[in-house]
Amino acid sequence: MKKFLDIFISFFKSFFKLKNWIKPYKKDVIIYDSARTEIIEKYFNKKNYYILNVRYKNNVSINFYIIFKLIVKFKLSSRNYRNEIIKEISPKFIISMIDNNWGFYRLKKDFPSIKFILIQFAWRQQIKEIIPKEFLKKDKIKDNKLDYFIIFNESLKKEFSKYIKANYLTLGSFTSNSFNINKKNFKYKYLLIGQNTESNLKKKRDFDHTLGDYLAPDHEFYKIISKFILREKNDILNILGKSIDDNDNAIEFYNNLLGTNKFHYINRKGYSYEILDKSEIIIGTTSTLLYEGLSRGKRVGIFSHKSKNSKFRNTKFGWPATKQSKGFFWTNSLENKEIRRVINNICDVEENKWKKIIKNEFGDILKYDQGNKKFVKFAKKIKMPIRIQ
Repeated sequence: MKKFLDIFISFFKSFFKLKNWIKPYKKDVIIYDSARTEIIEKYFNKKNYYILNVRYKNNVSINFYIIFKLIVKFKLSSRNYRNEIIKEISPKFIISMIDNNWGFYRLKKDFPSIKFILIQFAWRQQIKEIIPKEFLKKDKIKDNKLDYFIIFNESLKKEFSKYIKANYLTLGSFTSNSFNINKKNFKYKYLLIGQNTESNLKKKRDFDHTLGDYLAPDHEFYKIISKFILREKNDILNILGKSIDDNDNAIEFYNNLLGTNKFHYINRKGYSYEILDKSEIIIGTTSTLLYEGLSRGKRVGIFSHKSKNSKFRNTKFGWPATKQSKGFFWTNSLENKEIRRVINNICDVEENKWKKIIKNEFGDILKYDQGNKKFVKFAKKIKMPIRIQ
């Protein structure tokens, strides 16, 4: 019922926009899906691209020229609508940052002459979770194709290539690369990258475990690290929220978990690289932001204790790369001596030594490429109409 309500509201809002009644113009590039388009848009001139919003909710760009064209043909469906817009625009390239939209992997079959480019957005712990099971069968997996897949590192390339055929380019985090590093004064001493604060912990996360099973080790860590920072460092823990839409609930969650006035909550307002750059010490368990922080040269401590559970072994530091269980800035233990070791290491190490450690221990995981210079060079090579930065 909610889905139909979302569709109705989107139709209603789109109805009153004049541009939605006009035949789409031909463009060289389609940006597929409206989410995170502000990251990709900066690399193209406005005249060269069209944003194809394929979402049911908050879609104010439904094209009624296409709708009526399909009604006349008795072919109205979400798939036919999407494909008809692509035919009308006739792009040379379709690019997306929504790496968990399984439909995008299969568009190449319908449009073999268009070049499809996907950019990895998040550190996927389960590659198969973003592809429906019916499309993982041997006779179906052949249709999971892209021309180019821009991905974080070589280890993830090996995982994705089991299920998606593409030319893989390991260019780091496209999103983080799009934001310059701010090396000005620190605002936060200790920053915790918060995780999900969902209240319904009985919700199934997978067939063999609940959301509570997955999050309980994180919650235990929050309590331990909060006390450690308060008692041994005589400071308060700053917590960066996970979701823009859940800041109020998150504050209540941390009040119940840690106690009032035992932390400082930072509202998630969007991309959080400015907050990362203003933080001196960054702490967490499992998060893309932790890896991005390391690639930006930040002092990050990672506690992957959850990986000792076989169900969550893919939360181990560096997964799917093979790394030791403990290193200079990471550990799989919540013993007090291990927490003290990791925190003191990243607090006390000299900057030049820290840079060497990151290069040696993390260089194969994620590298920072300011302004995505490698992507721009690649785009020019395949004659994509890239905008000079």
